[in-house]
Amino acid sequence: MEELQALAAWMKQETCARRPRLDPTGVVTRTASVLLLFLQGERGPELLFEVRSGALGWQPGDICFPGGRRERGDRNFAAAAVREASEELGLDYRDIRLCGTLDFFAAHNGFMVYPFVGMLQNGAGVSDYRTWNYNRDEVAELFTVPLAWLVNAVPRTGTNHVHVKRKEDFPFALVPHLDPGKDFHKEYPVYFYQYGDKVIWGMTAAILHSFLDRFGKGLAGFA
Repeated sequence: MEELQALAAWMKQETCARRPRLDPTGVVTRTASVLLLFLQGERGPELLFEVRSGALGWQPGDICFPGGRRERGDRNFAAAAVREASEELGLDYRDIRLCGTLDFFAAHNGFMVYPFVGMLQNGAGVSDYRTWNYNRDEVAELFTVPLAWLVNAVPRTGTNHVHVKRKEDFPFALVPHLDPGKDFHKEYPVYFYQYGDKVIWGMTAAILHSFLDRFGKGLAGFA
């Protein structure tokens, strides 16, 4: 029993020494938090989007929500979403009111996204996003889409096909119940929302679609 207690104490010390990391052999290879930030527009609430800088190495020019990776100083993924949004948009984090957690999103490229929804605080002196000193190294442009448009939008849909095949080095002899000729196939929808000259697609559109599908009827009362 003393050995077990010593082991327990050692394990507690070691697990507290650093934050858990993603195992590289797992399906998820990257995580990030994003924030769906609503602003007060002239005719009602509007949802904010970013156009990613063309100088970025990953998805340059694509449309996304503000957000990014969780850092050591972030208490949780929600705190990471608010911090990243405030840094990218040039806002004081106190100007952002966090309202809740949305459904998580796991992409087939190994990306796990933790989405949150928030509002620009009433009375914040930065209500016009066109005056914000946003981070030009990461963001090429900001724009908003009215909630009234979003709750009525019908996205165009395409289909992605994922094929998983075991390679020649797979030791089938160790698991003889598996069929060597059987591969894994999965299809999933890809959504495209076109607002003027802006095309919202990929992970951003998937998160948006999930949000609207879950809350659409209630949101219509505020549009």
